[in-house]
Amino acid sequence: MMPAHNPLDIVEIPLSKTKMALMLAGSALFVAAGIWFLSNPDRFHANHVLIMAVGIAAIVFFGVITLYIVSKLFDTRPGFIVDNDGITDNSSMFAVGFVPWEDVLEFNVISVANQRIIMVLVKDPDGYIRRQPNALARRTASMNYKSYGSPVSVTANALKIKFDDLYQLINKRRPNL
Repeated sequence: MMPAHNPLDIVEIPLSKTKMALMLAGSALFVAAGIWFLSNPDRFHANHVLIMAVGIAAIVFFGVITLYIVSKLFDTRPGFIVDNDGITDNSSMFAVGFVPWEDVLEFNVISVANQRIIMVLVKDPDGYIRRQPNALARRTASMNYKSYGSPVSVTANALKIKFDDLYQLINKRRPNL
């Protein structure tokens, strides 16, 4: 049986400005590379159209990520919250927000491209997909559900906590329902 927690016993994990600054630098480098590809396609490959397409794709994709990271650098909200009611994720572009403990079936850890991710298996996956704010987020949540069993995923990439500590925290705080 899980010990009772004080209602004020809320764990707030801040966003890591250092981790985000490193991600910002990486994204900015890819945008710069895309600009270089676009302005010098003849230096890389005989197919100039392909190189220009790669350059445009890098600028658009990493440009969006760069803008998002810049906005998160000024976000004063906690990146992740664990309390008696559930978890609240505010750490990524596709964060789902609040997930009550009653909705959580289990946690699974997966590894994608050497990145560990906590998949939060929920009772109503379609409901979590529908509540995403835009088509891209809904599509991403749907792909996560089809590929990994849940539209809800959590990483420690932008948080001031190590992955193992985050995983241990949410498992320890989850009540036995």
